[in-house]
Amino acid sequence: MNRVRKQRGVALLVVLILLVLMSALAAKISQQFCRNLQKTHYQVSQQQLRWAMQAQETAIKARLQTATGGENNVLTLDGDWHQPLETQGDDYTVTSQVEDAQDCFNVNNLLATPAAPEKTDAPAVSEKPRQQQILEQIFTDSGLSTTAAEEVYTQLVDALDEDTITAKGGQEDDAWAGVQPARLPANQMMQTLSEIKQLPAFPAAAWPKVSALLCALPTTDSKINVNTLTAKQARLLAALFPGKLPEEEAKRVIEARPEGGWESVDTFSKALELNAPQLKDDLKTVGELVAVNSRYFRVNYTGNTDDLTLRVVSQLLVNTEAGEVNTWQRRYRMVE
Repeated sequence: MNRVRKQRGVALLVVLILLVLMSALAAKISQQFCRNLQKTHYQVSQQQLRWAMQAQETAIKARLQTATGGENNVLTLDGDWHQPLETQGDDYTVTSQVEDAQDCFNVNNLLATPAAPEKTDAPAVSEKPRQQQILEQIFTDSGLSTTAAEEVYTQLVDALDEDTITAKGGQEDDAWAGVQPARLPANQMMQTLSEIKQLPAFPAAAWPKVSALLCALPTTDSKINVNTLTAKQARLLAALFPGKLPEEEAKRVIEARPEGGWESVDTFSKALELNAPQLKDDLKTVGELVAVNSRYFRVNYTGNTDDLTLRVVSQLLVNTEAGEVNTWQRRYRMVE
């Protein structure tokens, strides 16, 4: 009798152990199912927001074609292209804002072949190229010392050009030696401006101010649109005339811009010469760096559902010859 009771006790214990294991397995399956269901829900929400953003982008491209076409080839912030768009669905909202991507200095322009200096009877004066002066001015205005600004500029050129020799005749690898994590110059165009933070001499504290004035566009001949500069970007206009145009005076020039924008670069230059005669000798050089219209634009999208927020930045290029607008870059960021 005792033996039978022991066997029943062992059997009951085995059953209880199996029940515990089965319960744990069922809980794990249920948990995995909930995770997969949530993941699927996120994916459906993301795709829904992306479709809504693509629909908006079609409308935005049509706006840009209208704004950049026609005889009046002047682009200002007062146009319909700059007005925000909003799309509301049953359980989502998508908003977008188009910005001029040529309201900054394109670092990839450093790869362009510099123009030959004009021949004059005056003795040759050795000075830094204008683009170097502009960038170093931006760097010093962002908190770097004169020496540090020159070093960052040199490393920037080394990171962009194809060769492995520095401007001072040394090996590019030397400047990157000992950097953690280990890295080397890309020797190609920058795809995003954030790559500038990888330069060994670039201080992280300067990023907020530098990123407001510089950009990385996929071209070596972009120009700054003076018709879309805001008073907050007066430092950029001042940097075009290193040491000659104070930021406050540059701000006044921007605020005095005609309501419909400057009709041409010559009109812009005449307005500058009238208000700042000391800039007369620089106007021709600077005139080659600026424009009154744009080809590059960025679109900032924000999509919201009850569960997540999706942020997307699209970079657009208006091809006037082909009569189309192309997307050359798109970046996603999801926030739960």
